[in-house]
Amino acid sequence: MAALGAPVHRSPPAIYRVARALRWFGIIVLALLIVYAGSVAYSAYETAHATVESKTLSGVLVANGNIYISGSFTLSNPGIYPIGGLELAVRLANASGVHLGTVRVGPDTVDGGQTGLFPVSISLPIAASSAAESLLFVDQYIEVNAWANVTYAYLFPLSVALAEARSWGAPFEGFHATLGTPTYANGTVTAPVTLFWANHASFTEQGSVEFTIESAGHEDCGGGGFSMDVSPGSVYDQTDGVSLNATCPTSGGEFLASITVAGSTTSFPPEPIP
Repeated sequence: MAALGAPVHRSPPAIYRVARALRWFGIIVLALLIVYAGSVAYSAYETAHATVESKTLSGVLVANGNIYISGSFTLSNPGIYPIGGLELAVRLANASGVHLGTVRVGPDTVDGGQTGLFPVSISLPIAASSAAESLLFVDQYIEVNAWANVTYAYLFPLSVALAEARSWGAPFEGFHATLGTPTYANGTVTAPVTLFWANHASFTEQGSVEFTIESAGHEDCGGGGFSMDVSPGSVYDQTDGVSLNATCPTSGGEFLASITVAGSTTSFPPEPIP
């Protein structure tokens, strides 16, 4: 009787092995995609609470006669994945809603679980009748609008925004110039001039203030100047006698003042003289 031969084990065809490997690869990729989609969904829910916050807002007079406003904003990312391509735009308006300026920072990335800090700064002209002029003399709330369109988890668009009002302290709040009653002695006319304001800004005002008294016909009747060194929260209240032109009528004229800080001179709006 013939002996049975040993069984022969044949390897699957190469195409079968490739197909099986691709099948397992597909299963693994699908599992990873499910995990990724789940984590993105969870993280997106958390990131929906991402917030832009205004941390600081302050100003200082700069050498070119502008007012320089600086501040910082933060954007929190409570999710797992990074917020990328972040370009933050910040728009400022005064209490009357008049546009002051817009500044943009970025692009940048805020990693998951982190908070990004974005410093911003803008220089505004404070010439007469400019939108920023009231920032010198009137305490007010500045309208701050910030927004950003970003990419979340490398793929998904997301928008964040901020709208709030920030308290602004004017450096020359309540500025007022007063011309007192003139006196006549030995052919000389002298009148007391009083300058008053409160420094509600965050910086010290060091320099000088000069003034000219003009008649209704714009004739120079006289003038003078005071030094100033006014710390934040302090009041400037200075009175001194000024020599005037005896033939120059001041009634109905104007009081023209300007301040000089860091070598730069800024003119104030005219003060009418009763």
